[in-house]
Amino acid sequence: MRDIMLSVCVVSYNHENYIAECLDHLLSQKTDFRIEILVGDDCSTDNTLKIVKEGYANRVTIVDRSKNLGLCRNMYDLFMHAKGKYIYLMNGDDYLYSDETFQKQVDFLETHEEYFSVTARDYIYKPADGSFNKCQIRTGDYTIGDFLVDGLAPCNYGTMRNVFCQDRANNEFLKLGSRNNEEITMWMYTMDKGRKYILPDFMGVYRYVNSDSENYNTRYTLLEMFQHYYEDFNVIKPIYAKKYDLRPFKLKLFNRFCLKTGDSIPNFMKFMSILTMKDKIEFILYKIYLKVHHHKDPECWSKKSCVLSER
Repeated sequence: MRDIMLSVCVVSYNHENYIAECLDHLLSQKTDFRIEILVGDDCSTDNTLKIVKEGYANRVTIVDRSKNLGLCRNMYDLFMHAKGKYIYLMNGDDYLYSDETFQKQVDFLETHEEYFSVTARDYIYKPADGSFNKCQIRTGDYTIGDFLVDGLAPCNYGTMRNVFCQDRANNEFLKLGSRNNEEITMWMYTMDKGRKYILPDFMGVYRYVNSDSENYNTRYTLLEMFQHYYEDFNVIKPIYAKKYDLRPFKLKLFNRFCLKTGDSIPNFMKFMSILTMKDKIEFILYKIYLKVHHHKDPECWSKKSCVLSER
């Protein structure tokens, strides 16, 4: 098993326009260790699987799906197949910018046992105008406290220590998240496992697809996306609520999507209809607080100790 240093888990669904570019960049990585590439195509209705089978079958491992599993179950099953010491999770519509991504990140974890994962910054690629914009995020140490205070994920997961199969008794909730979004469950689990280091290099490309093609950003409305995040959050709440104060993260998440969906009363009512009654009341009180305090969060929310202290 340890002959393979890194398992690259590619989750794919209807990525016929992108999967070849994704795999070509993975295969061009320069490493002094063995990697395996696992492709979990979730019963695509387009030519994604055909492209993988005809062009890459002898260089990647295709994990067959007899039925559509949804993103979280697809991802989790790939983790259970992964044989490497480390795992890199990849979406089939993104690709790597640097051909030294794997070497640099694995080298870092091999020499820094105090970190659970390491990642780097991304370019945001917009095919509509061909622009590449640098994702301006902090670099260096990043902890669960940073994630909960920030209220959003700053970058990709990067290279992680492969504890998933060994720790499956404690992480099966990962496959119970939203069918279409794994972000909150994965970030909570991996950051709870240990610190992340964010390298200053730009190593990945996140493809922000416009309306003339299809990926997550165009397949769903903002309200549908919020429903996915909300489902994901409700999975982690009973698992981590006693260990961390999730309220700042939750209310910032609600407000971010509420503002994006528009300020009309009909849109607000549609947004509120997604929430439970308890969360409706809590969110309304939070909005009132913001109004009274000039749209500033409680000062204590900026302190990591606010969310890290066990309740």
